[in-house]
Order: sequence, then structure tokens, then C-alpha cells
Amino acid sequence: MKPKFDKISVISILIILSLISIPGVYAYYFTDRFTDELAQDVNLRTAIPEFQEESRIFDDRVVLRKDKSLTFNNSRLVFKGLTDKMIHLDVFLLDLDPQYAYAHHISKADAIAGVRLGDSKFKLLKVNKKILQFKIFDLYNTY
Repeated sequence: MKPKFDKISVISILIILSLISIPGVYAYYFTDRFTDELAQDVNLRTAIPEFQEESRIFDDRVVLRKDKSLTFNNSRLVFKGLTDKMIHLDVFLLDLDPQYAYAHHISKADAIAGVRLGDSKFKLLKVNKKILQFKIFDLYNTY
């Protein structure tokens, strides 16, 4: 004797499987961050701080904003602030070690006289708690 084949139970199982698999496939395919180009672009912009750079170079003048970086002449300069008339800067030497910050604490008088940061020499034009302005005084050629 053959077992009785129930078409209704097979159809109900297929309907239940499709109701489970369709949202699962939708959730995986359309919410996967690795296939979404927009999400990859946003992740790239937040991962690389250079896209958020607000510091600029104007002719022979460098304007650094607080906690923003500026890449200049194989060095990255980051202005950390002004406390007790001391200028706090982080200098990354890109040729030597791009991940390590060399901290500099410079008095205003020394900065006005001229200070060497990386491969360049600068003179202070203006400084406050949010902005630092240097004049490019001399560029050293290391090659």
C-alpha cells in the first residue's frame, strides 16, 4: 500500500518556505554594506581624515584650523591648540613614519622668530585658540 500523498501539505510547506526566504534574501542583498556603493563611499570619507581637511595653503601662507590636518612638503601638520602662550602642534613625517606624531610645543616668541617643522621653516603671522597662520619662510630640499 502506498502512502497517501497530500498536496495541501506540500503547498503549505512551499508557501511557508517562500515567506521565510524572500525577506531573508531581501535583507541580505539590499542591506549588505559591501555591495552598496554609496555606503562604501561614505565609509571611505569617514575613514580618511584628509577629506575633512579645512586647513589651506594660500601662496606663501599656511592656515591651520584646530584639530585639522594639512599635508605640506612630505609632512602633515596638525594644530592642537594654544595654551599658556604655547602653540601645540603634531608633525607627521610622511617619509620617515606616517603613523607617528611628533609633538611640538612652541612659544609665540620662537614662532615669530622662525621655527622648522618637518622639511620647512615657518614664521608665525597670527594665532588664536582656533586658527594658526604661518608664513612659509624657507623650504628644505632633502633629495
